[in-house]
Amino acid sequence: MPHPFPHRYKVSLDLTDGDLNEIRADGKPVLLGGSPPEFDGADPSRWAPENLLLAALTQCLTLTFLALAKRPGIAPKSWHADAESVLEKTREGIVFTSYVVKVRATVAAEHVKEAERLIPLAKKYCIVSNSLKIPATLEAEISAA
Repeated sequence: MPHPFPHRYKVSLDLTDGDLNEIRADGKPVLLGGSPPEFDGADPSRWAPENLLLAALTQCLTLTFLALAKRPGIAPKSWHADAESVLEKTREGIVFTSYVVKVRATVAAEHVKEAERLIPLAKKYCIVSNSLKIPATLEAEISAA
């Protein structure tokens, strides 16, 4: 059952060595973080803020779609999302200039049209997408199972 607003989310971060860090939230696995290797050749196995932001966007779009799809009884048989963002030097500084999330989903044949209708609504209602300075692009390919 949903909780009333406002919702509060908390994380903690501890530096472990140089810029290597551990990110924690109650009841969740520890995320190993660090600088992105594109900046300084850092450890590519660590989650950088840039990766986490894109992951948050992709997960939010997916979960928003699933929430919207519950009412008409749509349960994807498969769902795969690839996402890419571009970080550039601009007049405003170093900023993300695009976010693209590409979804390939399979649903029951009778739900294809409704799933296609829900995709733009998922983008409209995604909290993370709505919080970004640059609008995200959501491309979807829905096919019948």
